[in-house]
Amino acid sequence: MKTIENAYYTHEVHGEYEIFELGDFQLEEGGTIRDCKLAYKTFGKLNEAKDNAILFPHMYSGTHKAMEIYIGEGMALDPSKYFIILPNQLGNGLSSSPHNTPFPFGRGAFPR
Repeated sequence: MKTIENAYYTHEVHGEYEIFELGDFQLEEGGTIRDCKLAYKTFGKLNEAKDNAILFPHMYSGTHKAMEIYIGEGMALDPSKYFIILPNQLGNGLSSSPHNTPFPFGRGAFPR
């Protein structure tokens, strides 16, 4: 069965982002997200010491696009100094979500 398409969850609306494939992801409260995918966007470069990374998650129901306004040269989240990672939450539409997980594991069968 095909996944449900949604024009809102596209690169045209949210810009470029990457997908990290987690495989089958076991949830702490039980259940498994099959073939789990985590969408994310990065800014800047990771330095050789790997000590300049900042993980900057967003608010519930948002995406990385909403947080990009906080990143810029001369700002606290300056990509010329830091490697900034904006992960998208599971279930937010870009990462694995009820609507984009293939049958039989999506929609109503998607784990809580």
